[in-house]
Amino acid sequence: MAKGKKFENSILNDLNKLSKQGKGYFIKSPTPINRIKTENGYKMVYSSKALCDFIGIWNEKFVLIEAKEVSGTRFDMKRLKDHQVKQLSSIKRHGGFGFIAFNIKQEKEIYITPIENYLVHKNQTTKKSINLESLKEISFIFEDSWEFMLNKITIK
Repeated sequence: MAKGKKFENSILNDLNKLSKQGKGYFIKSPTPINRIKTENGYKMVYSSKALCDFIGIWNEKFVLIEAKEVSGTRFDMKRLKDHQVKQLSSIKRHGGFGFIAFNIKQEKEIYITPIENYLVHKNQTTKKSINLESLKEISFIFEDSWEFMLNKITIK
């Protein structure tokens, strides 16, 4: 399975349960792909910049979630693409919620980082990556379920 797909599938399963229970509505954002003919057959290429991984409504608020897997001891910030940061920031600016869900493989933990926390950290450093200690400081540790986390993070 491709890097991060198992993590995305686990999120999708949990969010689908919430949708089926009528507690919110979530979908996995489709990845725009074109099939290109080559000398050796066909290859698949991204046709445009995709939306973040998950789109939804929770407690009457728009929610956008980007999932990232971290294999080492730091997250390389260039892995969060400019168009993803813009989408997450725009949703937040318009009253919704934008999150990055980090699956920290070595610690077997998930951290949920609001986009505003990520941007404050990014703007206060010249480093090109976030170490796990800093990531923990700007994030919520994933507890219990997506329902619990969405309630915890979105209630003002």
